[in-house]
Amino acid sequence: MSRRHAKPKGFGYYFSRVVLLGLFLFGGKMYGPQLWEYYNKPPKLPIDEILAQSPLKDKKFASTVQIIATDKLKAYFMEEHSNPIVSVDFRFEHAGEANEPEDKGGITTILAEMLTAGAGKWNERQFKDLCAEHGIKIGFAASLDDFTGHLQFPRQYQQTAVALFQAVIKQPHFNDDYLQTVQQQMLMMQKLQQERPEKVLMNKYKEFIFAGHPYERNPLGTAESVSSITRNDLEDFRQQYLAQDNLIISIAGDLTTKEAATLLQNLFQNLPEKSMGEKLQPLDLTSDGTEYPIERKNAQAIAQFSAAGTFRNNVDFYPLYMANYIFGESGLNARLNKVIREDNGLTYGIYTYLSITDAAAQIRGGFSATPENFAAAKDLLYAEWRRLAQEGISQQELDAAKKSLLASYNLRFAAIDDIAAMLTMMQKFKLGADFLDKRNDYITEVSLLEVNAAAKKYFNNLPDIVYIGAITSEDKK
Repeated sequence: MSRRHAKPKGFGYYFSRVVLLGLFLFGGKMYGPQLWEYYNKPPKLPIDEILAQSPLKDKKFASTVQIIATDKLKAYFMEEHSNPIVSVDFRFEHAGEANEPEDKGGITTILAEMLTAGAGKWNERQFKDLCAEHGIKIGFAASLDDFTGHLQFPRQYQQTAVALFQAVIKQPHFNDDYLQTVQQQMLMMQKLQQERPEKVLMNKYKEFIFAGHPYERNPLGTAESVSSITRNDLEDFRQQYLAQDNLIISIAGDLTTKEAATLLQNLFQNLPEKSMGEKLQPLDLTSDGTEYPIERKNAQAIAQFSAAGTFRNNVDFYPLYMANYIFGESGLNARLNKVIREDNGLTYGIYTYLSITDAAAQIRGGFSATPENFAAAKDLLYAEWRRLAQEGISQQELDAAKKSLLASYNLRFAAIDDIAAMLTMMQKFKLGADFLDKRNDYITEVSLLEVNAAAKKYFNNLPDIVYIGAITSEDKK
């Protein structure tokens, strides 16, 4: 019996056994602060015992990451035959929101929606029905720096998936009626932004922290810019920014190396060769504790804060990663959560994370509190920030953090599309094709001395903070 028909118990088999545990443990960490509420529920599972007995414990990837290439295209590929599924993850660098023409703000968000609204010989309804009938997923999204996409399909429907994708790349319809519908939706979303305090906060944070830089723009554009976008604008942006030379591609799943190379060629060979997108220059984001209050009454006060961090290829990255993990990224066990939430009951939730974009490396975070408790919670944040810089962490804290990060790492790859996405980020940050095998070594090798040096260096200055709905000590006077 062939390997494909025998279906050996590879990673896909084991992932299906632990996906629910992985989501429970790491939903908030993987998907950002919007899922912070997961951390506010006490764990009800014997986590250490489950991790210790997990079939993924200490397991290495069964397949190595291969680099496949055609004449002008390159991709990372992981062969995985546990399930008859293929996942393709890709991104066009320097083609995101920050690269939009200033008078066409929101065009990348509209383009992401329009690309799958009919293409080639299929209208919008036919295209979506054909995808649903065959279990094919094609989608696009605009991020701050890049324009991203994914394709996933059952192996048996590869021919149909390729035909649909080629139509999207070569002949998107950009129907005028559908464009008007999307524009109206965008205009409505702009209005809703003003009604939701968290959206107001995010936009104001960008305006204050990234002032004068393309990062300050509203990703939804303005009413004027969105209304002005035409079918020709979409086609021009597609032709000018979605090209072969700014394309990162990853493939994972039920293919041989030869089949993956053929798929790579079939999917992307018809793209233009050159993109006009350019990488943005890094920002100096040194903070000094500046506060930017937004006057608005609200049931709760919410805040976002940030300080300068370091880029992924810097020698300080892993030491800072460990320091920040202990400080605010490890959920219920994080210092900030213990001091401000558990010990003092001043916040509904508080977190930090490392944010790395093309032009900005930051330590970012946020919290919420009642308006009356906001000032006290902020003061404790500052106190803990200074304490980390001055005293560092203990060996016990570092050992516990390493244990958690090492045990949990494989749980982050709960499906084949997770693997493909990780392969893309490995290329984006130039981590090397052997990163999956080396990552845990990078964690293990970080010393207490290195972590505390990073804590002193990067937590030395207080973060700048933007907040809304707060009653401060000045207001009480």
